[in-house]
Order: sequence, then C-alpha cells, then structure tokens
Amino acid sequence: MGDFMAGIALPRKTSKRASTNLNIVEIKDYATLENELKKYIKDRKALNKIREAYLFAEKMHSEQKRKNGDPYIYHPLSTAYYLAQLQMGPKTIKAGLLHDVVEDTPVKIEEIEEKFGKEIASLVESVTKVSYFAEENREQIKSEYLRKLYISMAKDIRVIIIKIADRLHNMLTIENLPETKQRVVAKETLTIYAAIAHRIGMKNAKSKLEDMAFKVLNLKDFDDIENLIEKGRESREVNIAKTIEDISFFLRKEKHIKIIDIFGREKTIYSIYRKMNVNGKQFEELHDLVAIRIIAKSTDDCYKILGYLHQKYLPLSGRFKDYIATPKNNVYQSLHTTLSNSKGMFFEVQIRTQQMDDVAEAGAAAHWRYKEGEVVDIAKRQKQIDEQIDIFSRILDLTDQINEEENSKERELENQLQKDVFGSMIYVLTPSQNVITLPYGATVLDFAYRIHTEIGEKTTGAKIDGIFSPINTVLESGQVVEIKTSSKQQPTHEWLKIATTSNAKNRIRKYLGNKLKEDNSFDEDRKELARKTENLINSYINQKEIKWKRKSSSEILEAVKKAGYTNLEEFLISVGKGELSIVEATDKFFINHNFSKDEEALRSIQSKTINDRSLKNDIVIDGITNIKTSIASCCLPIPYEDVIGYVTKSGNGIKVHLKECYNLYASEETKRLVQVQWNSAVAENSLYTTKLKYFATDRPNLLYDISRALSNLKATTINVKLGVDDKSLLVNGELTIKVKSSAQLNQIILTIKSIANIIDCERSVKSIK
Repeated sequence: MGDFMAGIALPRKTSKRASTNLNIVEIKDYATLENELKKYIKDRKALNKIREAYLFAEKMHSEQKRKNGDPYIYHPLSTAYYLAQLQMGPKTIKAGLLHDVVEDTPVKIEEIEEKFGKEIASLVESVTKVSYFAEENREQIKSEYLRKLYISMAKDIRVIIIKIADRLHNMLTIENLPETKQRVVAKETLTIYAAIAHRIGMKNAKSKLEDMAFKVLNLKDFDDIENLIEKGRESREVNIAKTIEDISFFLRKEKHIKIIDIFGREKTIYSIYRKMNVNGKQFEELHDLVAIRIIAKSTDDCYKILGYLHQKYLPLSGRFKDYIATPKNNVYQSLHTTLSNSKGMFFEVQIRTQQMDDVAEAGAAAHWRYKEGEVVDIAKRQKQIDEQIDIFSRILDLTDQINEEENSKERELENQLQKDVFGSMIYVLTPSQNVITLPYGATVLDFAYRIHTEIGEKTTGAKIDGIFSPINTVLESGQVVEIKTSSKQQPTHEWLKIATTSNAKNRIRKYLGNKLKEDNSFDEDRKELARKTENLINSYINQKEIKWKRKSSSEILEAVKKAGYTNLEEFLISVGKGELSIVEATDKFFINHNFSKDEEALRSIQSKTINDRSLKNDIVIDGITNIKTSIASCCLPIPYEDVIGYVTKSGNGIKVHLKECYNLYASEETKRLVQVQWNSAVAENSLYTTKLKYFATDRPNLLYDISRALSNLKATTINVKLGVDDKSLLVNGELTIKVKSSAQLNQIILTIKSIANIIDCERSVKSIK
C-alpha cells in the first residue's frame, strides 16, 4: 500500500518530495544502504566514516546468526537503511549500525566512545537493552528497560527514532520467532512502539508497525480487509484518478495558487479495522478509503485551495478539521475535509505544505533531517522539538517526581507515561492560542497544573469558551480555557479525586505532605481536633439511626487511604478544618450504601400504607394499599420506565418487571400480572441498580476513563466485568451501576459511547422486542 496515481497531470511542475513512505525491506549488502545515503549526504568523508562503523559492526557480529540462519549484520544494516530513508545524519546512521554491538558482543561502551566518539556511544548505550527479555521476568525487565528508554528519548529523541527503526525490522522478520513469542512482541509493538511513534508524529512508521503487529495478532481480519481493499482497488483508483484530474484542471485556472504535488494515498489495514470496529460500520460503508493529498506552496495557498474545493464540491457537515491553526499532537499540521461530487462519491482531501507533509509523515525525525555542513546543538534541537511535541519535559518531570517518592517502583513511571503521555489525547487552547496536550478525561485542575504548579494550587475554576466552569469539569478538544485563581485557595485531599494526570496528583500530594509537616508542630492540638471530629461523626450517625450501615474500622481506613490520606487521623483533621463537612465525610467514608437492610426493617417498611408520604415504597399497586414489592433482578427497571407487576407463587409479594421483559412472557401465566406505577414522592430520592453492556477496542486506561465518566455523572458503580479477545483486541464488558432515573441512564449511555475506542453501549436487558 502507499502512494499511487503519481502520473496525474499537475498545474505546475511537480517538485521532488522527500522520501517519507518507508520501504520496509531487509537489506543484505552495504551497497544498498550506501546508495540511499548518497541521495542526501554528499560529504565523502562522512560517508567513509559510516562505512567504518559498518565494517566494525560486521566484524563484531561475524559469528552471529539470526533465528533463520541469516548473518546477524542484516539486522543493523536494515535498521540503518530505514534511518537513511528518513535522511538522518551520519551520527544517527552509525549508531543504528552499532546499536546491538554492546548488547550482543564482547565490545564495551568505552571502546565505542574511543572509536566513534562520545555522542554515538551515548546513543548506542541508550538503545542497548537492560538485559535479555526472558519470559519468566519479562515484565520486570521491560519496566526497567522502558524507563531507561523514556528518559533517554527525553534527552535525545534520536534514541527512540533508532529504536523504532530497529523494531520495524524485528516485525518484518517476526515469523522467525515461535508463535507465542510473536504474539508477545506484536502486542508490545502495538501498545508501546506504535503509540510512541504516533505521539512523536512519525505517522508512516506508526502505520507500518500497526499493520505488521495486527497481522500477527489477528491474521483472519487482516486477510479479510486486505482482500476487500484489493477487490475494489482498480475501480477506486480510476474514480480517484479522475477526481484528481478534475481538481487539477479546476485549480490550474487560478494563477495565484501554487501546487507542488497532488496524489492519492490508501488507508492502512489497521486504520480501516479500527474505523469498522469503533464506528460499527461495514467495509462498504467506509467512504474515505483513499485520501487525496494536495501539497501547496504556502499556508495561504492551503486555505485558498480549501475555499475553491468547497465551492466546486459539497463539503460534508462536521468533517472539516483545521489542524494548521490547531496542530494535532502539537506537530501534525494539515487541513482535512470530506467532499461529495455530483455523482454522490465521497472522498477525503488533505491540504498541506511540503514542510507540513514531511513533518506529518516523519514527525520528530524530520527535525533531525541531515543538512550538509550544519553544526547541531543537541540540547537546543531537543528543546525546539519539545516546544512542538510537548512530551520530553513531561517525561523528565514525571521521572523527577517518581525519584522523590520513597519506595517507588520501576513500573510506576511506565504506567504514568502510558496514561499521561502516550494514551488518548485532547488538545486544549489557552487564551493566547497556545496548544496544551492533556490525556483524555483531564479536568480543569489538570490543565491548571499543566500551566504551572502555583496556578494549579490557586485554581478556583475556569472560563471554558467564555463560560465559567468548576475545577472538576472534564475538558474536550478544541476548547479555549482561561484559569481563574484566588490567593485564598489551597489544595485539599478532595483534589486528588478531581485530578486525573500524574503531574497534578503528585503536585497535590507534595503540597499536602509539606503542609502536614508544618502542622506537626501543633501535635496535641491536631489530636484534639481529630477526637472532636470523630465524636461529631459518631453523633451524626446515631442521630440519623444508620449505625447498621457503618463500615468496619479496616474498611474506613482503606477508604481514607484510597482518597490520598496517610491515616485516619489526618483525614479527621482535614474534616475538622473544613475540607469536608461532617455529612460529606460520613456519607463518603463511614457509611456502606450497598449494605442490605435486615428482614425486620424490610417488613416494617412494607407494612406501611401506600398513601403515607413517609412510606419508603417506590411502587404503587392499583387497588392495593399494603403489599410487599421488589424490583425484578432479570430486567432491573428504573424510574420512570413502563413497568408491570407479577404476583409470585411463593408468597414473596409482587416482582416489578419492565413491560417488555422476556421472562414475563416466557411463561403462559399472564393472569398473574397486575398494573403498577412509580411513586414519584419516593422514587425521586432513591437510587436504582441497572446493568449496561459495552463493546470497545482495547487500549490502556479504557476502564479508568469509563469510571471517570460514571463518577462525573454521579452514578455509583457496583460491579464491572471486562473481557478482552486476544485475537481481535475487542473488549466485551458489563457495568452494574446505580442511577436515579431513565433520563440519567440515557445520559450515561451517550457519555460512554463518546469515550475513545468505545464501539457501543446499551442496556443489558433481554426483551421481547
């Protein structure tokens, strides 16, 4: 797959574009690599130095073989070849050739430094694995290795570029591994290396890694989609070629617009698979299998071309994206629009400049593209990239925070980076139009701490697109956020529940820890305040007659620790200082809301008459004023859905079902049905259990994002079931939650459907419909 229709007549002479469509093949001789290098490196001395590195690597690896018996040197040669296609500089190419020498041969890093210099030795050392990924300790070693890799890439992005090139060849030759090992490496490629490539803008490498990993993990779906693409390719190419010709002819008349290139590019197999599964569509329903790309001379020309296309073709509503004004991933820039011609054919158009196209395909690697005679300051170049990609300072920041924590685990950094840096992202604007990248589900508080710690600590809320919103508001891509602060504001433990990013949580914990140390000088006063607060909580529990709902001491301690408090005393002191009211503290930490009432209390409630407003019965039975009722567990109806009662044979009163519940009509005894209705005086103050089933494509933190959405919508989660199909990476899950009404339930379903990677969400009820 790749570019096609390159021969279409263009309005002006087509300039030679940089090679960003990587040719992933195995290289078996140095001449092939050298020919690629000569395309952009003209300095004979530099080329000779690269050959020296090759000869050294060949000598050191001479006794080694690949799994299939091939000389080992094919691997570093191929790695260097991919780097050469990205037009990386001589030092990066040499590091690519030498990247396995220290790991797999007796050569020490000091010898590399002596022969090839400190910079190349540093790159090689950073790429070198910590140790062999044996199956029995793979997770532990992977964490240590990834931690080293993340920190190294934050200091020099070339480390991860070399590693991505290395992984491309490993995936190309993966069939040489045992099948079980293939699946482990493929899943690691999809979740880690493709994610990193995406985050640093290396779109072409990301797409190659995704397709190769997907082929290993789900060969059947891969082959099915490949066959479907091939089946319609000929007619699709004819249609797109004609459209390109029409666009070219149309724009040729506009003398003040300069176009460098125009061509078509097919979607990758994995991206099509994701579209089909995430959007729940059949292959035939996908209208953008091929995108037409127009390379313009300038940014102004990009917008002019867009205007002319929208005059000639019908633009689809909601399908226009301006990634030039608001760059995606803080690096990808392009105009996207989906159009329809007079015959009703849909096609996507991407409009960008040559520089934008280079960066879109090669990402961070484009910033390291070799320029003859250029002297590079690594720290300065890294800073320039970080200003755009916005991840390196965050990696180093998280590393510093982890190092400050006592007893921290190596895996903690990996987990935090996967969520905060390499997971699903949103792009939010400051009032001055700076783009801030945050993980999906981030709140106003996360945004404030992302700007600066001192701003975060004083945040009272924010204006989102001009409307004031509280600190717990979940942000969405494209919003303009202006933080509001107060000198009197300070972080509380409650903030730990609002913040979702590791950066914000760690800063809040640090502030609270420092404050606790300051407060320790008043130890006796603190203990007295804790005692008084606990007495007030106990009095409230006795007054409300809910002693039977009180959690055990261990459960209370577990709850306060989960909320970020060191111990119960610290929690009681924070309540005593007003961070939480007595009612809130009792309700959230001391009371078990899911605790069932005993039989005696149940009978007492059921003996009251229906017409009594103090009655805690939420169902009214026509013509009957005193009877036991209960919600049927098979369909779990909620206010104010259409319900009907079923008189049980066992004398257990009336079971209340949804009218369309399958179980009601599976039996022929419909004569036992009675009319019932909701008692709104009680129902509006009660919570009801119901179940939802959802389907999604697997990704890190999916369950966390669902939980955050439920929490923001005030839904209580009772139980979560989750299953992942290893072949398709599809998630099949069930949620048991408590809600107030069907209106709230519908809002929850719509919200869950909007979460990234969710395919569908619906009520888990077997009905006759």
